[in-house]
Amino acid sequence: MQKKILGAAMIGHAVESYDFVIYGSSATIIAKHFFPEGNPTLAILSTLAVYGIAFVVRPVGAAVFGSIGDRLGRRTALSTVVLIMAISTAAIALLPGYTTAGIAAPLLLLSCRLAQGISMGAEYTSAASYVMEQAPPNKRGLWISAVGSATFIGSAFAAFALLALHSASPHAYTEWTWRIAFLFGGLMALVGLYMRLSLEETSTFRNLEAHGETSASPVRESFRDWRLFLILFTIFTLLAVVVHNLLGYLPTYLTTTGGLTETTVLVAGGTALLLCTGLCILTGALTDRIGRKPLLITGVVIAVTGSVPAYVLAGGGTLLTTLAAEALLVIPAALIGMPATIMAVELVPPHIRTTSTALAYNTAYAVFGGTAPLLGALLTQHFGQLAPGIYITILAAIALVITTTALPESRNRTTTTRRPHTVSRRRNPGPSRTSDLPRLRPRS
Repeated sequence: MQKKILGAAMIGHAVESYDFVIYGSSATIIAKHFFPEGNPTLAILSTLAVYGIAFVVRPVGAAVFGSIGDRLGRRTALSTVVLIMAISTAAIALLPGYTTAGIAAPLLLLSCRLAQGISMGAEYTSAASYVMEQAPPNKRGLWISAVGSATFIGSAFAAFALLALHSASPHAYTEWTWRIAFLFGGLMALVGLYMRLSLEETSTFRNLEAHGETSASPVRESFRDWRLFLILFTIFTLLAVVVHNLLGYLPTYLTTTGGLTETTVLVAGGTALLLCTGLCILTGALTDRIGRKPLLITGVVIAVTGSVPAYVLAGGGTLLTTLAAEALLVIPAALIGMPATIMAVELVPPHIRTTSTALAYNTAYAVFGGTAPLLGALLTQHFGQLAPGIYITILAAIALVITTTALPESRNRTTTTRRPHTVSRRRNPGPSRTSDLPRLRPRS
């Protein structure tokens, strides 16, 4: 049963990260096929802008599918989002290029990316909520970290898939075999749909439903504790910038600024992401032993001290310096991402768990994650090669202050206790639910 739950939860998030790496790593090729020739820099910036625009609608997906998860069930939300993901990802493989369809080509590409963004709006946090509600209390960190590791499993798989296609025939890859990578992503999502349809609903949601305690307005309730929302938003902002500098911008940076070949970039990226996969699992296991907050603070400190050196190394022009640069980004990605996700689903009350966590996560990703590649390119162009690292350092310093002073430990928190007469479909939720929320005072 554990393998079935984790496998079904992980595959959707793996496809999500796979899609972003495929798109980010293929940015120069997509620019060539879907935008007018004559200004390569403008074409790449337009491609990265489409990458970012998909994030704009993620909060919409969070509100819609998060509410479905809290009102109709976690399983229903997970199955719906992975179906949309399958269709929109496979469709990119079949789109006509600019020479064939003209202005319709970038518009169709944008439509597919918007559909991907909506479907991804509740994918990760819904999967984490589902797994947390199924996991043994003393293994919640380990189980949730398995879902989080799917980010880097899918990313590494995407890097090696592109490497294989490029190695088979660089010319064919540039012309058409890059489309195979998107098609395969759609097929993986369909496998995820099949796996998720075989899941059972969590006992937490069944108990809420049986006692009439599911939320009638999960979006509205999610913003009632605005302090918790802002704290989670801050942590997820840093995570979004680190991860999407790594996945969305660094491949382009290494080829255009660092002068590396695509093969070297893909080898280094795939290796670093596999390393991060193992680090995610280790981090999750440690959170069950020593707590969530110490690991999170460690990751934020590394982001403060290591982001600028990462971009110094990224300009070294060798495989070794590239691996070192990526390591300085993947380590904080794991140490921040796993505890932050675990704490989010543990701190938010069960009746609004999927909606509230999805909104905090995806609002941060919409504002900061989607803009990370485009902003990274603009910062590099106007302020020099170290500017993206300085940007991450500033955000990490802000997150460090908030994490150490305002975020409570959640390891021993009871997350599934049902409180009688608190939330009902038949009336608006009252203030009695506030006793369920974490005390957001500084703790040592």
